[in-house]
Amino acid sequence: MAKNIAVFIGSASSTSFSRVAVEYLKKIAPASIELNIVQIDDLPLYNRDLDENSPASYERVRAAVAAADGVLWVSPEHNGALSASLKNVIDVVSRPMGQSKWVGKPLGIVTVAAGMAAGVRVADQLRVIASGPFINMPVYSQNASVGGLFGGVFNEQGDVTIEPVKVMLQSFIDGYAEFVAKF
Repeated sequence: MAKNIAVFIGSASSTSFSRVAVEYLKKIAPASIELNIVQIDDLPLYNRDLDENSPASYERVRAAVAAADGVLWVSPEHNGALSASLKNVIDVVSRPMGQSKWVGKPLGIVTVAAGMAAGVRVADQLRVIASGPFINMPVYSQNASVGGLFGGVFNEQGDVTIEPVKVMLQSFIDGYAEFVAKF
């Protein structure tokens, strides 16, 4: 049976390149994992006053992480940093204090950016967050960073048009599936 991977896309845009990248990864993922996108665009900003009486959307995403065998965080680069919506879901799922659902879930990191640096700074930021005491996730060593988006990386069907990017994404998703299998 395929491992359930909860995928959190840090962009609410319907035309998001982050979403296109995830759809491509779903096509090429090995049968041992199933990528399942978790909706996060309806989450109110994290507020600890809501810990005692959390909104249904908080409980829904916390339950999705609890049920998952692994997690992918997918973020565009927003002004050199991870997206606010991804940071918000990270905060929501790490609370209430002492009840984080992230702990121990094998994490894969995917970044998407217009520039050729491909969001590598974002990947570094996400690694730091994942290693924090309230998150405490094992992180797959290779991240997938897709850049140069306006150079035609994806065609209209959502397929990758540049061979080195295809190879990198296939290597990432295959390696991540092997990483998840160890847990």
